[in-house]
Amino acid sequence: MNPKIVAFINFKGGVGKTSNAVNIGACLARNHKKKVLIVDLDAQCNSSFWLLNHKQRELLLQQPNRTTYQIFKDKLMGTSNFDFEESVIRGVPINFLGNPQLPFLDLLPAAVELLEVEEHMSKKVTLPYFTWLEKALKPHAKEYDYVLLDCPPNIYTVSKNALFFADTYLIPYIPDYLSLSGFRVFSRLVRTFQDEVSGYKPALVKPRVGGVIVNRYQNSGNVFSEGINTLKLELMDLKASKLVNAKAIILDPPIRSCVKVAECSNHHLPVIVYNDKCNGSEDYSALTVNFIKHLEEIL
Repeated sequence: MNPKIVAFINFKGGVGKTSNAVNIGACLARNHKKKVLIVDLDAQCNSSFWLLNHKQRELLLQQPNRTTYQIFKDKLMGTSNFDFEESVIRGVPINFLGNPQLPFLDLLPAAVELLEVEEHMSKKVTLPYFTWLEKALKPHAKEYDYVLLDCPPNIYTVSKNALFFADTYLIPYIPDYLSLSGFRVFSRLVRTFQDEVSGYKPALVKPRVGGVIVNRYQNSGNVFSEGINTLKLELMDLKASKLVNAKAIILDPPIRSCVKVAECSNHHLPVIVYNDKCNGSEDYSALTVNFIKHLEEIL
């Protein structure tokens, strides 16, 4: 396979990165029969805890060597202990009978020890540190149609590895002033990083911010509609400045505020498995159709 590798990234927290990765991944796997790998790169382990049952989560806490953390630990310590086949969890989520609920959806979990990577890297810079994730996962990515990278809310070592590995970046976004004011700064930081490392991968010369996903949209009042209109203008300006892909768009539809989306993580299920009739399921199903189409156009 020739997988499409997508980073869900924003240095602002709480904007829906994990929700987008988990729920789009689930829709790709169930509705479109695509083979999907979600790679959790956040020390908060949100994708991992969302998709794993209690027994799996407890085991994960005891075995950080079977997570993405080990990829970075190996490079820092000069070891070779990361084993993809031992670490990947197939067919998540797993029901109480031990059966996969989404056979085409796999998870490479994270560990809180990822925080140590940033601590060590602040004392020791080893080039090219941003290639570590790609070198570890590229051989295994070939078995998937999509690899979705759930990134931490920053642009530090781990995130830069995701930016280097990914074919495109999607920005989860809540249409308010604070999110908008940070979008241009974020785009500049990403563009600067791409320029700095393009010698290692010439394709990074082109802007890779490929789109924006609007989360927690509310139809009441004008705040959100005005926020999206302002975002459209900002996106046009960023294109003119060559800070984002020339074909970057706001993916439709926006994900409406939905209590079932908020609840489903507590039940460790994607929303289409938890309640496939709610607004969240309808929105994510429709968004995933446009996600597939848009990636075909830009990649």
